[in-house]
Amino acid sequence: MPNPIYTNPTRHPEDTGVHIIGREINLGVVGLATGQLPIGALGTNAVPLRAGVTILTAFNAETTNVLEFGTTGDPDYLITSANAAAGTLGKKDGTGVGIGQPLAADTVFYAKFTQTGAAATTGKALVWVEAFISRTENPALAAGV
Repeated sequence: MPNPIYTNPTRHPEDTGVHIIGREINLGVVGLATGQLPIGALGTNAVPLRAGVTILTAFNAETTNVLEFGTTGDPDYLITSANAAAGTLGKKDGTGVGIGQPLAADTVFYAKFTQTGAAATTGKALVWVEAFISRTENPALAAGV
């Protein structure tokens, strides 16, 4: 029988601990240019501990290669364009404002790539977020209401 005191609409109560969500993205995949490429979701009260990107194939737009990882309202919530340095190969750590902050609501994270100058013809990256998933206590059930 499920424990009625703890509820979390995104994860079951036994799914607590540290989890990683991520996705490999390629230049030109649908949604990447508009910030609508979903990477994964975390539930209310989850705490993003770390985020990162590994540039596997450099994005090669002529002037700027801006890769971000965040929410629709804050595209660089986890990884800023300065963190990603999408034109340079390698692993980079995210320093967005969301690192270490409990989520106020269930949140879907998206990747976004924008460019200037001659359009990029190559680009491939792996983006990820590591998060602590806690049990969400339902105060009404805990009080016996």
